Amino acid sequence: MLPMQWGAQSSDDTIARRARFAWGLVDTPDWLLLGGSLRPGLVGVKVDSGAMSVQTVLMEADLRAGVRAGGFRASASLGVVNVDGSPASVKGNLVSREHWLGYAFAHDSVTIRTGRLNVPFGLRSIEHTFWVRQQTRTDVNDTQQDGLALAYSSSWLRGEAMAIAGNYQLSPAARRERGYSAYLEVDPRPWAGVGVSSLVTHADLDPNLHVGNTRQAHGVFARVSPVTPLVLLAEFDALLDAPTGMGSSTRWAGLLQADVEPRQGIHLIAAGEGLSAGLNTTERSWSGWVGVDWFVWSHVDLRADFIRQGLGEGPQRYQVTSFVLQGHAYL
Repeated sequence: MLPMQWGAQSSDDTIARRARFAWGLVDTPDWLLLGGSLRPGLVGVKVDSGAMSVQTVLMEADLRAGVRAGGFRASASLGVVNVDGSPASVKGNLVSREHWLGYAFAHDSVTIRTGRLNVPFGLRSIEHTFWVRQQTRTDVNDTQQDGLALAYSSSWLRGEAMAIAGNYQLSPAARRERGYSAYLEVDPRPWAGVGVSSLVTHADLDPNLHVGNTRQAHGVFARVSPVTPLVLLAEFDALLDAPTGMGSSTRWAGLLQADVEPRQGIHLIAAGEGLSAGLNTTERSWSGWVGVDWFVWSHVDLRADFIRQGLGEGPQRYQVTSFVLQGHAYL
């Protein structure tokens, strides 16, 4: 819950009511958590000197429900997308990004869950097209996996390890990855956290390489707020692919993002990315982001991003310019 006032006359009770489900218009029992998210967008992409291609995208239209009864935990989401073939699809354009059962104990410091879960790795970021999220396949959009996860959280230490059984919404079974993913973060100061991540999976038919592949990702990340209005997020990951019948390939992906809130409810965002091409080449790709996110009212925000990418090097280098405009309403 963002500590926004939306007017000097709002009382603490009014703010708390607005932060609840459906702006507090619907009362739910303490054990039931309900939510929803609608995120339409407009995306434009231009390659080199070509024309700008613009399309509307339904980024998210999900309903969510959760249960907290004693130590018992459960959560599920169901939504629609306007593209076919999403890895989160349960049937056609119907998607379920998460659905799991769990139990919390030791004063809620330890939780065990099983089902379709977000993969525990690196920064949990809504910008699912960042290279550190795409290349590690650990975004919150559609790369969730089925498995069993154990999480621990205290005031200065948190972490989670997951045994990955594969995405059972994906067919055939040969495309499912199996292995593990884990992260551990230490917060030496209230304003700083540093962590490490590790992932190793194998698929008999890698969706990108179309052969068997053992995929590894190992990295470090940090979250730092040196002054109150500023948050810095950083991640660097080493990537290794060992496809069957082909030589292994090492790559890396890196991110530095800054988010500053000059006025309550308005966030100015900037990010820089780097990505190596792998395949024993020295080619590098770079990307720069600038954006603004305005939390207009409780449960409503508007965001605009401008992205410039340089992909590859030499005669095969492409300059890609894109923008993303999106609105977001959530219950």
